[in-house]
Parts: sequence; C-alpha cells; structure tokens
Amino acid sequence: TATEPIAPHGFLAQLRGAYPQFDQRGEGGAPMQQDAEECLTQLLNVLSQKVKSPEGKSVIEDLFGIEMDVEVKCTEGDEPPTVEKEKTLKLTCHIEGSVPAGDGTNKGGTDLMTQAISKGLEGQLEKTSPSLGRPAVYSKTARISKLPKFMLAQFVRFFWKADTQKKAKILRPVKFPITLDMKDYCTPPCKEKIEKYRAKEIKKQEDAKAAERAKKMGDVKEEKKDGDKMEDAKAEEKKEGEAAAAGGGEEGAKAAGGGEKMEVEGAKTAETMEVEEEFGEDAWGTYELTGVLTHQGRSADGGHYIAWIKKENEQWYKFDDDKVSEVKADEVKKLYGGGDWHMAYICLYKRVPTVLGSDSTRY
Repeated sequence: TATEPIAPHGFLAQLRGAYPQFDQRGEGGAPMQQDAEECLTQLLNVLSQKVKSPEGKSVIEDLFGIEMDVEVKCTEGDEPPTVEKEKTLKLTCHIEGSVPAGDGTNKGGTDLMTQAISKGLEGQLEKTSPSLGRPAVYSKTARISKLPKFMLAQFVRFFWKADTQKKAKILRPVKFPITLDMKDYCTPPCKEKIEKYRAKEIKKQEDAKAAERAKKMGDVKEEKKDGDKMEDAKAEEKKEGEAAAAGGGEEGAKAAGGGEKMEVEGAKTAETMEVEEEFGEDAWGTYELTGVLTHQGRSADGGHYIAWIKKENEQWYKFDDDKVSEVKADEVKKLYGGGDWHMAYICLYKRVPTVLGSDSTRY
C-alpha cells in the first residue's frame, strides 16, 4: 500500500548481477560506496532500450532526452566549423575553483549552477586536422535544439587525483535555482520560439493588469452614481422577491432571477488555448526544481546519499533510507554544499509554462 515501505532486495540483486561494479566489497565483506550518478546512468540506459511507447519510441528519451547542435572548430587553422548532432539524458555541470588574484585574494570560480551549465556546454578535444595533416586542438560549443520534459543536472563533484591515485570530492558551494531558465543555452531557432511565446504571454499579463486598473478607475467614478441608484435597486429587488413568493412555481422563480446561467470560473480562456496550440510545451523553456539528490561527507569513497522530493502540493519530503519526513523549502535551498552538510549532486527539474520575464531564473 501507499503507507508501507518497499524493501528493494530483488531489484538490488538484479542490479548487482547485471553490473558487477555495484557489488564490490571492501574489508570485512561489506559493500563498498558506489557513485549514485553512475548507477542512475546505467538504469536510464537500460530503461531507454527496454521501455517503449505504443509508437515504439523510448519513454526515457521522451521524458529526459536533450538534443544538441555541437559546433566543432579547429583552434589552430582556418578550417570551416562543422556542426554535429548529439543526444544526452542529463546536463553536466562542471565546477571550477577560484584562482589567486595576486593581491592576496582569490577570484573567479563557479558559484552558481547557471555558470556550471555554461561551462559544461563548452570543451576541447584533440583530433587529426585534415588541413594541417597532424593532431590539432578543436573547440566544442553545444547549444540545445530540443528541451526535455524533465531536466537532470549533475554537478561534477568527484574526480580522480593522479598524485594520490584516489577519487576526491569538490566541496565548493554552488547554488542551484528554484526556477531555471534554459533559453540562453538553446540554438537560435529554439531560442526564438521561446522568446515569441514569452512575448505573447507577457503581453497577456500586461493587458490583464491594464484591464484591472481601468476597471478600478471605472469603479471609483461609478461609485457615487451607483450610490444614488442603490435605494431604487433595493426597492425593486424587494418587489420582485415578494412577487416570486406570491406567484410560486417556475414563473415565480424566473421573476426572482433563478433562471439565469452561472459562469464557471477557472476554465481555460481562449487566449490560453490559442497560445498552447501555437507554441506547445517546447516553447516554455522554464523549469521548476522538483528533486535533489545529495551526498554527505568529504570522501568520494564513503558518505551518505539522501533524496529530497517535492510533491504537487509544494510540500518537500526528505528520503533518508527508510525514514521519510516533511521539510521546509528553505532547508532545500541550503543544500548547495561547502562543508560536511548534505550537498546537491543531482538536481531534477520539471518543465513549466511559467513566465517571470525575459529571464525566469530565480534562486
């Protein structure tokens, strides 16, 4: 039932059987700490191949699939750039440390997820240049051509240290937004579609505000005039009520106004339906935080993973193994790292139609 815990022994056995790296044992035979991102990647890859829609398409790619145009350009010659198509199921957020500024202070470094996303969409590779006839360095710049329904963003907090031959953890605090705007990471056609949708939505909002202001001004002007008519209206209403009581039946009810139609509030307006049909969800470009996976501890080979999930009623829940508890949204905002507390490792965002302006990112 919904209130009983699930013991995933069968699932864990199947996972370890299919991927032996998750069954590694340490001293004394105890299971070793494993990387949650590596586990998630394996699960998504398997589900992407096995779970299909009635049309034969991958359900996982439909939910999480990100399509990109990647420009590859030689940095050592005059070769024309090439554009390649790539697909991924998550964004990689690289974290850079600050550097000495020469005046005793440190400057730069990654402080926000939006900076980390930008860094993750750029890179370099080395390959043979046909024009130079030798290996050369190429730059890679990716832009998103298709946004997913759900956005996974992973902070690259673990890396291999060659000097110690061990995995290390980056503890630098990096804030993640509650509302994430993906417009600036998109290709020009995708970006233009988002901007057109937002321009239309913003105009609707401005028109609604203008209409409300006009209504308030009109109400003030009509207040005195209405006051003069109030007594006559009350008298007329009293007469109609007496007539209804005396006449009874259908005619009496109609005389009292019982035959009039009631308007239903909350239904979609024609303007809203028109916008949805014209642009679709692909033009939204705004994402709302709905889940965070955190890692607690300073070591990459140990520590503790916890999931923080938001339900549709805006209530956040903390999943600490078999212990589930309610938490406030402010507690989730503190999961940005910087010490021994839980720090965000993977964030899950859900696409929403929210328009907060030209830039909808909010921390």
